[in-house]
Amino acid sequence: MKFRVSLIYLVAFLLASCSVQYNLQSHSESIYDVKADNDSTITAMIAPYKIGIDSVMNKVLCISKIEMTKGKPESLLGNFVCDLCLQQYSNMADICVMNNGGLRSILPKGEITKGMIFELMPFENELVILELGSDDYIQLLEYITKRGGEPFAGVNIIMDENGTVLSQSLDLNKGKIRVLTSDYLANGGDKMSFFKDKKQTKVGIKLRDAIINYCVAQDTISSELDNRISYEK
Repeated sequence: MKFRVSLIYLVAFLLASCSVQYNLQSHSESIYDVKADNDSTITAMIAPYKIGIDSVMNKVLCISKIEMTKGKPESLLGNFVCDLCLQQYSNMADICVMNNGGLRSILPKGEITKGMIFELMPFENELVILELGSDDYIQLLEYITKRGGEPFAGVNIIMDENGTVLSQSLDLNKGKIRVLTSDYLANGGDKMSFFKDKKQTKVGIKLRDAIINYCVAQDTISSELDNRISYEK
């Protein structure tokens, strides 16, 4: 089987992966059939770009004291991501909510590189703030419990074995609940319909970059399970 490869698209993909802005002045483009006898040609073409990208992606940001993986009802990885986001933007939001499906890798114990954060969060999702009334807020909590748990921070939830919310820790009399999340979820992704048609306030940073900024600012990182979501019979 043959594949037709445009060099300019390979280069554009590699450069975009580093989240660096470039102004294209000129370009040349060639089409190659990728097959056994010219794989070395393609490899030689992309090698200079790969070297530059590897130097960026292999940069150590911090050291993790533990391995972090995702899971339910809560997880070290989910708690880590939501906690760091809410910590950085606590003046703008009451809670942070993400989804397990958006976390695409683990964070190992030991050195954490920039490339690992790109593997964890390969999407270009931006952080946004939504304001929910009490009814939509309860729908959000029920969404989390009915799914057996999703990453969140800023509230404690007690549910029964059927996923019904028995209690939660925020004061609903304060008015709107400010939710920090990704623009993908804010637009109703992963069946979060209660977010749709709500006014969005952009934080001005991608979720991935918020994670990177946090890691850069720390010598070491860690996480813990704190029963922020628990069962009661």
